Amino acid sequence: MDNELEQIRDIWMDAFFAGHYDVLRRYEREDFKVVYEQQGRVESNYTRYDLIAHAVQNGVWKPQILDVEFENYEFNRDQTECHIQIGLESSKQKIQEIWLYENEWKISELRFLKD
Repeated sequence: MDNELEQIRDIWMDAFFAGHYDVLRRYEREDFKVVYEQQGRVESNYTRYDLIAHAVQNGVWKPQILDVEFENYEFNRDQTECHIQIGLESSKQKIQEIWLYENEWKISELRFLKD
């Protein structure tokens, strides 16, 4: 199960860095959101797709590649939910991804945690 999640997660991340919002849409749940705890801001997937599409069309889509120090995968008992904790090397910030399995893995939330 975790191998399948890792493959889908790689596709999702590659799509993000390439600005392929149609691929993102496939692997993000309809209620997907990005939470920025420090700023108290929540971004829906529809807002993100519009922002990404606009940036790609104008040639300014250049997301920063993160310097990951560690990734911890924690699955629930029946392997249908996975919380991934990501630690960044230089800033020491932590990010959490929540993935849910319903016929295939989809990301439900991306959360940038407070320090």
